[in-house]
Amino acid sequence: MNTFLRPVKQRLKNAQHYALMEAFKTVAEAAGFTGTKLQALMTAFVTCFTEEDRCYMLARASETIRRRDEADKLRDRLYSKLHQLVKVWVNSGNTALQEAAEALIVIFDLYKVKTNGQIDEETGQLDNLITDLSTTAMLAHITTIGGMWLFEQMVAANNQVKAIRLEQGTEMSDKVKGALDKARHACDAAYDDVIAMIEALALTADDTSAYEAFIHQWNGTLKIYQDILDRKSGNSTAGDANEGGGSNGNNGNTGNTGTDEPGGSGNSGGNQGGSTGGDSGGNSGGDNGGNSGGGDNSGGNSGGGGDDWGNGSDE
Repeated sequence: MNTFLRPVKQRLKNAQHYALMEAFKTVAEAAGFTGTKLQALMTAFVTCFTEEDRCYMLARASETIRRRDEADKLRDRLYSKLHQLVKVWVNSGNTALQEAAEALIVIFDLYKVKTNGQIDEETGQLDNLITDLSTTAMLAHITTIGGMWLFEQMVAANNQVKAIRLEQGTEMSDKVKGALDKARHACDAAYDDVIAMIEALALTADDTSAYEAFIHQWNGTLKIYQDILDRKSGNSTAGDANEGGGSNGNNGNTGNTGTDEPGGSGNSGGNQGGSTGGDSGGNSGGDNGGNSGGGDNSGGNSGGGGDDWGNGSDE
């Protein structure tokens, strides 16, 4: 076979599409094909994939959120330690330390910062607390109890959270509606250019063996994605099952089992659907049988498959 399978890539969920393009990038680069035109097309594909990667990451939990959460946890620890230090000296019996701590505890009790609360609510509480603790008198009391380092680090961590929050705002503004879909289409077009060139070389190159072997190898991966789409749509022959009849139900379910699912329980479900017949028999038997029998991670909605394969999230 000198041609690639062509599943309808835009029907894949975002996670599935990303995984397919990433896999192609990996295997194509590993193949190490030479030739100016093919290398230029691969470069264009990698550029498009990088943009899809960027848009996909924006659509999911980003590095910015991870950094924000780390800074938030740091300021929580520093606040708690400073608060505890103040409470330690409230009833210490040492006149100077106790007087300083009693003046400080009034400020802490006023704001009652919730370290496990909503992040922006906590930021507002800490901002007010820091403002009141930053007067000359309060800073002197903090120095007296030996808490100046904790206070300064808490202020720095709180400012870091606010700065990262601003970064998030800029990042969110980049989430233009349809940006990921646009990036996916561009990546598909670049991918199609690459595989068209490889197919041409599989027919015209002096030595076609490497290109033919690559097509055979990559079609194995594409078959998995084609089976995913077949299961989602009920397969082209499954439409016959909707018109009733035991034999048509069986035909519809045979496609749903997929060749990538060893173990045979998918076939069993298909046969059950065939014997039951009709719309409910064909669909129920095919879906349940095909989905429960999957042996690899490309399994269906209820069996074997992970997020990215069956009921994968679009996040």
